[in-house]
Amino acid sequence: MSILDAAIMVGLESTYGTPATLTRAYEGKADAFKREQARLESIGFRAGTQGLRDDRVVTVNMGGAATVELDWMTNGMGLLLGGLLGSKTGPTQVAATSAYTQVYATTAAAPADSLTMQMLRSELETGTQDYTYHGCKATGWKMSQSNDGLLMLSIDYDFEDSDISTGAGTPTYVANQTPFDWSQAVITLDPDGSPETLDAMDFEFNADLALKTDRRYLRGSALKKEPVRTGIPRYTGSLTIDLEDTQRWSDWTGQTSYPMEVKWTGAEIEAGQNYEVTLRMESIHFTEANPESSITDTSKVTLPFEALYNGSEDMVILTTKSTDTAV
Repeated sequence: MSILDAAIMVGLESTYGTPATLTRAYEGKADAFKREQARLESIGFRAGTQGLRDDRVVTVNMGGAATVELDWMTNGMGLLLGGLLGSKTGPTQVAATSAYTQVYATTAAAPADSLTMQMLRSELETGTQDYTYHGCKATGWKMSQSNDGLLMLSIDYDFEDSDISTGAGTPTYVANQTPFDWSQAVITLDPDGSPETLDAMDFEFNADLALKTDRRYLRGSALKKEPVRTGIPRYTGSLTIDLEDTQRWSDWTGQTSYPMEVKWTGAEIEAGQNYEVTLRMESIHFTEANPESSITDTSKVTLPFEALYNGSEDMVILTTKSTDTAV
C-alpha cells in the first residue's frame, strides 16, 4: 500500500460525540490527528521493589486534537464551513439559476456543529487501517492566500474520543471541484461608502473561537463534555502592500474603522453567475502600519488587523456561491 490510499472522511453528528455516518472525503494535505492520554502512576513504600510496577500505571483517555489543511474548492465545502461560525444558511438558489449560496456568520453563540472524522492510513504491505475521531469541534481556523498559490483553509479541531473499531468508510469525493487561486482574489476597503481596491501581496485571516475544551468531571467517565465558549472570540489577520502613501499609517494612528471584503471569483456557473468565496468584516482596525524600506526591494507595509463588532451588524460573514444544492 502507499500514501495514495490515505483518506480523510467526514460526517455531521446529530449528537456530540456519537459517531455519524461518513458522507464525504476531503483532500487533506497532512495527517495531524493526535490522540492524548494521561498516564497516572502509583508509587509508594513497598519492600523489595525494583522500580515502577506495571500494575500501578493507569492510562486515561483525554480525547485529542487535530488540524485539517486543504485547498479551498469550488464545491463541497459546506460540511466543514458549518462548524466555523455561529449561524449557517442555505444552500439558497439564486433566482432560477444553477447557482446556490451558503452564508455563515458570527453570532453570540459558538458554532454548534460537531463532526465524526476518520483517517484512513496506509499500513506498509498489509493494507489500510481506519482511525475514527468523534466529537470533532472546530476551535479555530485560518484562510490564507499568497500571490503565487491557492486559497488555503486550515481548521483546528478538538475531539472527544477516538477508536480503531469503527468500520472503515468509503471515500466519497464531490465531483467537478476546482481550487481557487491568487489571481481570483480582490481585497476591498470601504472607509466612506466609496469602495477602494487594495493591491495586496498576501492575505491571512485567523479565527480563535475561544472554546473551553477540557470539560472533565467526576462522573464515571473519562469522556469530556462538549466544548463551550468561555471567552471573547478574536478574528484577526494581516496583509502586505507596497508603500505608496501615508493613508494606512493615518488609518492606524487614528484608529479608523471600516469594512473590509475579500472576494475570490472563480469560473462561470452560467451567464451572470460565478463560483465565489467572500469574506466580509463589517468593521476592522489596522493594529499596526509601520513601513519598511529595503536595499533589495520596494518599500512595504505589513498591516495586521482585527475585526470588531459594531453593535448591530454581524462581525464576520462568509459567503460561498457554488452548484451545491445541499450541504
